[in-house]
Amino acid sequence: MGTKTWVGLAIIMSLWAADLAVAADWSLVPSVTQKSEFNSNLNLAFTNPTSDYIFTLTPAADFNYNTEITQLQGHLGLSGQHYLSNSNLDHIDQNYQINGRHQATPKINLSLNTSYIVDTTLLEELLTSGLVIGRSPRTSILANPGMTYNITERLSSTLYYNFTRVLYQAPQYTDYATHQLGLNFNYLLSNERTTLTNNNIVRETLYPGGNSYKTLGVYLGANHKFTENWEFNLLGGMNINKSDFDTQVQDLSQFPFFTSVAHKRVKHTKGTPYFKVSTTRRWTNLSVTAGFSRDQSPSAYGYVLNFTRVYASVGYTFTERLTGILGGGYSSSSQASQANNQDYNYYTVSGRLAYKITEKLSVSPGYSFSRYDDLTGDRSALAHSAYVMLSYSYPIHYQK
Repeated sequence: MGTKTWVGLAIIMSLWAADLAVAADWSLVPSVTQKSEFNSNLNLAFTNPTSDYIFTLTPAADFNYNTEITQLQGHLGLSGQHYLSNSNLDHIDQNYQINGRHQATPKINLSLNTSYIVDTTLLEELLTSGLVIGRSPRTSILANPGMTYNITERLSSTLYYNFTRVLYQAPQYTDYATHQLGLNFNYLLSNERTTLTNNNIVRETLYPGGNSYKTLGVYLGANHKFTENWEFNLLGGMNINKSDFDTQVQDLSQFPFFTSVAHKRVKHTKGTPYFKVSTTRRWTNLSVTAGFSRDQSPSAYGYVLNFTRVYASVGYTFTERLTGILGGGYSSSSQASQANNQDYNYYTVSGRLAYKITEKLSVSPGYSFSRYDDLTGDRSALAHSAYVMLSYSYPIHYQK
């Protein structure tokens, strides 16, 4: 599935919305952002870090289309990056997303989420697996259709399919594709504040050479709203994983005359826990968000990782024009098998202010600190990033 397929899906969704002869409310927000940044370690390298000044220009457009039965949202953006001293890293990143929902009948809702992202920063891979792969193009394609059926007023079920394809330009990284089928149930209790959840998934991650990683997951949890401004989510369960990988082993049958390297299929089946906990609390000027998750994630290194993540952020509105946010996070990625034993930790702390010069123009200075630990190799990398962003947007709204 490539760019042409994604564009085809986007066109179908656009025509789907355009054909609805009902009252509609839509908005378009074109914007442009200029970012000037200094980064002390571009690739979070353990030795000989490379620093540089980066100038980024990002034109984008966000749109919303809403009717009584249809919602359509989209984001189209390009991000041109110029490195002052390392111009070989210059690149134009792409980010296209279209998400839609449609109420086919009073009990049936259809949805489709799609995205096409080309990213050369460290961000996408860090969010996915907690690994650092350097600043080289990473292409991610997503298609996620789903259907929700309201069985009763309180009980609903959702059936969905998720396809992800990730391609790496650098030859040392391994492309992969993931297929996931899920069936979820949600039941709203009589207190109108608590929703019980059951999620069931079957997932397969495919690597070249017939290597595969299959997962069966069953999770139970709940969402509870203490007040309109405070909610808590909890989901936990077990993943049953089955891996089938080709690995290399030494053949010592004719030692000491000579040794050879043979290929052998290695299969493992084991269970791993799954957890996802999050909470959000809002006051008049203050908001707090925190969460913890543990799951499996595919990676550029040709194997699936156990990925644990903890994060928290605090936002504060100083005035109508000035806001600030302070956040931090920790992630741990580990993989253990007969062929590999890798453990990585990643820490980050960041702060940002945003000041509205006018309703359409804003300025945002910020700073972030990152640390990346290779526990297996007993080495660490540090990075400091300071930046200033100028953003201009021009909202357009129309209602018929």
